[in-house]
Amino acid sequence: MARLLRATEDFDELEGQRVLDALLDQRPLADVVGRVVLPFLEVLGDRWEEGTMSVAQEHFASGLVRRRLSALSLGPAGGRGPVAVLACPPGELHDIALLAFGLLLARQGWQVRFLGADTPLLDLARAARTVGADVVILAATRVTALEAHTTGLRHLSRHHRLLLAGRGAGEPLAREVGAELLPEDPVTAAAALGEPVGAGRSGDSEAAGA
Repeated sequence: MARLLRATEDFDELEGQRVLDALLDQRPLADVVGRVVLPFLEVLGDRWEEGTMSVAQEHFASGLVRRRLSALSLGPAGGRGPVAVLACPPGELHDIALLAFGLLLARQGWQVRFLGADTPLLDLARAARTVGADVVILAATRVTALEAHTTGLRHLSRHHRLLLAGRGAGEPLAREVGAELLPEDPVTAAAALGEPVGAGRSGDSEAAGA
């Protein structure tokens, strides 16, 4: 954590990549996500709010983490597991935790289709229908990002198993739109969905283009 913070303060891309590479080589992905990546992002947010870290530094660090996680494979070995479509609702721009969650699901044997931030619900519904999604997972950091789209969420839940995640999701809203609520922590949420029966797994160090 200290090395990542120093790399952020100095805009040191090489050092930041060294730290993340070493972690991913030596630790299971769930440990890296739960014990380093997510706490690091929380510290970034806290320091930005305190005024001890600039917007430029926060953007640099977020980009650093996103690039390294994006290099990891989202496809399980054999690609035989159920299909999960992951997205953030319109207006939600924070999707790194959702990306980490998708990587963890892929390690458990799921086929992950990651749409990312600020996804129109109509486009999400079309994508889910096209790939025959077994689950659709929407994540948000703000309650308003989900509450503004209750009609679209109800439509999704009528045609797919819909799960809500992140700080912006809550049990009352999930009940209102016919969705299920995942634990806020991505590591716990991935464990809650579990490993599909008979699906292959990829190793924690497997990467594409890394």
